Amino acid sequence: MQRATEKLIIFFILTVNYLLSVSEPSVLLTLSAFILTFIPDVLKNKYVTVLSNVLLLFFLMIDFNFIYFLPATVYSLFIIVGFPSLLLLLPIIISQKWILVLLSILIFYLLNLSLKLSKEKELNKNMRDKLTEDNMRLRAQRNVLMKTHEKDVYLAGLNERNRIARDMHDALGHSLSSSILLIESLQYVKDESKLRESLSSLQNRLKEGMDDIRHSIHHLYDTSIDIEARIDSFLSDMTDYRYEFFYDVNLELKHEEKIDLLSIVREALTNIRKHSNASEITVVIKEHPKYLTLTIKDNGTLNQEVKKGMGIQSMTEIVQKYGGIMNTFYDKGFTVHAIFYKEGLKDEDSHSG
Repeated sequence: MQRATEKLIIFFILTVNYLLSVSEPSVLLTLSAFILTFIPDVLKNKYVTVLSNVLLLFFLMIDFNFIYFLPATVYSLFIIVGFPSLLLLLPIIISQKWILVLLSILIFYLLNLSLKLSKEKELNKNMRDKLTEDNMRLRAQRNVLMKTHEKDVYLAGLNERNRIARDMHDALGHSLSSSILLIESLQYVKDESKLRESLSSLQNRLKEGMDDIRHSIHHLYDTSIDIEARIDSFLSDMTDYRYEFFYDVNLELKHEEKIDLLSIVREALTNIRKHSNASEITVVIKEHPKYLTLTIKDNGTLNQEVKKGMGIQSMTEIVQKYGGIMNTFYDKGFTVHAIFYKEGLKDEDSHSG
C-alpha cells in the first residue's frame, strides 16, 4: 500500500511535468502510461514489472513523449533489481530534458532512502520478535527452574525432617527406656543415699532427653524456611515490576531471624506496590565480616517525605530488636537500608533460648 501511494504521487508529478512540457498532451498516452505503471501492483508479479518496462520502451519508439513517464515504470523495477535498472533512464539524459532528469534523481534518491528505512524497520521488527520469543523462552525456563528449585527445597526439607524425627526417636527412646528401667529398679533400693543418687541420675537423664527434643525442634524450625526462595517468590508476585535480587549470606540464620527479615522485605514491597510509581526494584542481602545488610531500592519519583510514615516504624523496631540500624533515603528512587550486627543476632539467639 505504501509503495502504491508513493507511485501515485510520483505519477501525478510526472503527469504535471508532461502537461507543462508538451504543447499538445495526449490523454491516451497518459492513460497508457498509467496502466503500465500500476499493472505490476495489481498483478504483483516481477515478470509483469519487467514486461511493463519493455512495453514502455517499445511505445517510446512510437511516441517519444512516453519518456515523461519512464521514471514511474522504472520505479517498480528498481525495487526488484536495484541500481542496474537505472540504466533504463539513459534516454532521459540523452534527450537533455533536464527537469525530468532532476525529477528522476530526486525520485530515486527518495526511493532508495525509503527502501533503506523499510529494511531497517523490518530488521527492528524481526529483532523485537526474536527478543520477545527469547524473553518468553527465558521466562518458561525460569519457571521450570523455580519449580525444580522449590521441589528440591521441599525434598530437602522432608529429608531433614525425617532425619530429625529419627534423631528425636532415638534420643527420646533411649532416654525413656533407660529412665523406665531406673524407675523399676528404685522399688528395690532400700538405702536412702542410693535412692537419692538414683533419682538424681533419673532427673539428669530426663533433662538430657528434653534438651535433645528442644534442640531437634529448634533445628527443625531453623531449616524449615528457605529465605532466598521466599523473597524470590515475593518478587515474582510483583508482576508489574522488573526486579533484581542478590543474596550472599553464608551465616546460618535462626527461624525468628528469617521471619523478621521476611517481614521487612514484605513490608517494603507492599509500600512500593501501594504508594510508589516505581517500575524497577532491587533487593540485596549481603553478609559482611561483622554484620549483614538488607537493601531494598526502587526507582520511583515520589518525594522521600511522602513515604516516611509508611510502615517504616515497624521495620525500624524489627531492626532495633537485634541492635541494628535502619535508614531510609531518596537517591534516584526510595531506599530502605538496614544493618544487622552479627553480635546482635547472637545476643538475640541467647535471649530467645
